[in-house]
Amino acid sequence: MLKTTQTLRWNYEFSRVYKRGTFATGRFLSVHCFKRSPHLKHNQTRIPIDLLRVGFTNGHGRRTAVARNRAKRLLREAFYKYEPNVPKGYDIIFLMKSGDTLPTYQEVEKEMGRHLSKLGLLRSGDES
Repeated sequence: MLKTTQTLRWNYEFSRVYKRGTFATGRFLSVHCFKRSPHLKHNQTRIPIDLLRVGFTNGHGRRTAVARNRAKRLLREAFYKYEPNVPKGYDIIFLMKSGDTLPTYQEVEKEMGRHLSKLGLLRSGDES
């Protein structure tokens, strides 16, 4: 079975989403999204429109690798709940903002649902 969600890996992919996409921002995280056209290519190969591509990143304030990795794990885990309800054909970046302490899983999940809904990326209205 073909996997329908891939990760964004290259700097130019992140740059395209930041420059040409839309975003929603809140207290703990920002969500940037870009609807891909069917003609978009990667290394001369067309990117299938039935793929969802996702990237997770941090603000610059997290000093230790432990804190950065923990923040990315929180984002990934919260996204798993919404993944089946997000339409394919988008590149999405979740950016955890810097702060003194990390938010709880419940706070991240709630804010992520709010942002995805605001950007029109939840199909069935699965907003928690």
